[in-house]
Amino acid sequence: MKKILLILIIGTLLANCAVKKTDPKKETEKEVVETVESVIKNLDNPRTGTLQIINTNQELLLKQSGDKCGEWGGDTEEFRIYRISYKGKILVDYKKTIIDCDDPYSEKNDPKIIEKNGFELTDTELKLIDDCINELIHHKLSVEPRISHSGIANYVIARDSSLVIVDYPSFKWPKFKELTKIITRK
Repeated sequence: MKKILLILIIGTLLANCAVKKTDPKKETEKEVVETVESVIKNLDNPRTGTLQIINTNQELLLKQSGDKCGEWGGDTEEFRIYRISYKGKILVDYKKTIIDCDDPYSEKNDPKIIEKNGFELTDTELKLIDDCINELIHHKLSVEPRISHSGIANYVIARDSSLVIVDYPSFKWPKFKELTKIITRK
């Protein structure tokens, strides 16, 4: 009786090993790879790439706070990227807040504010915005975290907080500076 039971158990184990099942985890990994490859192919097209997130209900904020006043911060530059209509043109507002380091909390004097609003973005500028986001993500993921009480702070934030990238202390963000030069010339 023990021999028959042992033969049945071994037979069942061997039969299970012979049946090849597809691993759902491998299929999911394949789908993820295909999705990532699709996204990467579309990154170069600003009309179908990562900026598709922008619509009438969603906007992006790209922001940099400087360090000219040390631990009190510095000037702040920001871009608000948005659409007025669902599939309409992508627009940008630019704002720069210049603070006085002798009065960093603006108790005596209001900070100087420079604003430019409602500029339509070209494909080149949209690509540069996409490059800004990618550059910040790459920096954030490739630099070892460090503790600091002063420095540059860089941000990319979606209005609904579905995308939040905060890097502090950060770097000078060259693509952001390039975008700033182009937009402020308009």
